[in-house]
Amino acid sequence: MPLPTLEALTAYIRERLADNPSPAQIAAHFGVNRFALSRWFRARNGLSLREYIAALKIEQGIAPLVQGQSVIDAQLEAGHSSAATFAHRFRAHTGQSPRDYRAQAAAFSTTVRQALHDGRARVLPYHDFEPAAHPQAHALSVQVQGQGLAALVFVGLFPEPIPRGAPVWGRALFHARRCVIDHIPNGRYHLLGCEMRPSLNPLDFFRLDHCQRALHPEPITFPLPAPQTLDLSFRPLRPGDPPITVNLPKLLFDYLHPRNP
Repeated sequence: MPLPTLEALTAYIRERLADNPSPAQIAAHFGVNRFALSRWFRARNGLSLREYIAALKIEQGIAPLVQGQSVIDAQLEAGHSSAATFAHRFRAHTGQSPRDYRAQAAAFSTTVRQALHDGRARVLPYHDFEPAAHPQAHALSVQVQGQGLAALVFVGLFPEPIPRGAPVWGRALFHARRCVIDHIPNGRYHLLGCEMRPSLNPLDFFRLDHCQRALHPEPITFPLPAPQTLDLSFRPLRPGDPPITVNLPKLLFDYLHPRNP
């Protein structure tokens, strides 16, 4: 049998997510070779079927936590029988334990809501390295594009084409459409982006499947041979896109409310 369409494959996975489907079971459903299916999916999306399923399960577990339900409820919603496995994978995707995520969601969402009502044009930085130690001889200018794009856009460089954990380098663009990358450790990165819109529902700041997103088609390697400018085009969610499990409200909160040394 021919391989399924990406739409049919991802729809089936989402429908059966509570059953914790394995790549072998998914391939059997469509009557195709599981190795061929996995290779095809990775070639299309840059991540494996297992990584995609794992990200979907973490996304499922976010809503109960933001809504104040128990960690056990979130674990079960995410389809994990092991509390330890759920906690480990949740932290890898969001940068926080499920318990801390639940406890701090209200403060994070309040910070986002307040920031979205600030009409100033500004660019707020995030990085997990000391910028002065990693200057680049040639800068990369990123121009953000997209029809109907929200006032707040997050742009980040990740080691993988999966928006999880925290970016190596990130920017929150308020009423701005350009940022410059001129300090970053040498290496190969994937440029991703996501918008965030005002909402009365805190969950909309953590579950971002309703927001436009962007993934530059080719990885970017620093150092650059010369100064470059590229366009980062935003568009709606497509079948096969991994969930954005990065805790963007936390990154914004950490910048606006730094801890005292």
